Amino acid sequence: MADATPDASSNFGTLALVLTLAVAVLGLVGFYVLQQRSNALSNQSALGMAASQKKRNTIVLTGPMGAGKTALYTQLKYKKQQPTQTSMAVNASEVTVDSTRAFLVDVPGHQKFLFDRDAQLAGARGVVFVVDSVAVADNVRETAEQLYEVLANSKVQELETPVLVVCNKQDEMAALTNTRVRKLLEDEIDNLRGSRQAALDALGDTAEDDARAGDFLGYDGKKFSFDDIQNDVQFNECVLVQGHDLGGVTYVESWIGEALS
Repeated sequence: MADATPDASSNFGTLALVLTLAVAVLGLVGFYVLQQRSNALSNQSALGMAASQKKRNTIVLTGPMGAGKTALYTQLKYKKQQPTQTSMAVNASEVTVDSTRAFLVDVPGHQKFLFDRDAQLAGARGVVFVVDSVAVADNVRETAEQLYEVLANSKVQELETPVLVVCNKQDEMAALTNTRVRKLLEDEIDNLRGSRQAALDALGDTAEDDARAGDFLGYDGKKFSFDDIQNDVQFNECVLVQGHDLGGVTYVESWIGEALS
């Protein structure tokens, strides 16, 4: 019996250590879960503020994947470069831009976020559409389709929401100028407009067709031009890397200030 006491004490010590480690692990897991939930609620709260009551100072950042929307969002928010990667979640926050309080909503370019984009466009004071000036020549169809959908949005048309097309990555040799990007997009939107109208004509004259006919941009019988729509559409060259600006971020800030004035 005298020999059992040390073993019992040793077993008790081991059990106590295991329990302590288990509690520590559970505590870390719980902290991580609470932190993630806090971040999610914070993001939802920002989205809610941007969407509720059709906030009159919401600026939507949108455009194709990989164009640099999140890089622009972080520079506008933090006033400096931040490491970024392709975003797979909507980012939203209240920031000060050009001495003006604004709700910035960065919507990923993936198709599954189209509903989020359209929901935010309903109350937006301005839209910043970010384009990759290098890849746009190869991705002009996708880029033009997304810009077409923004400009054809019923609320964007009704409110005549201004749109700034930011031609990013101008520091790269293969980058197209904003004038060339504009011409490419006008040509492709003209093609899209024709194909969409042909599809409507093939369906026949129904109430649904009449409603969808509102998607037509510009003047029938005339080649599409951004000058022919009610929205003010501007193009600006931009570089979102350290040591470059070209008036890019500074101009975007100034444009947002004017849109919210």
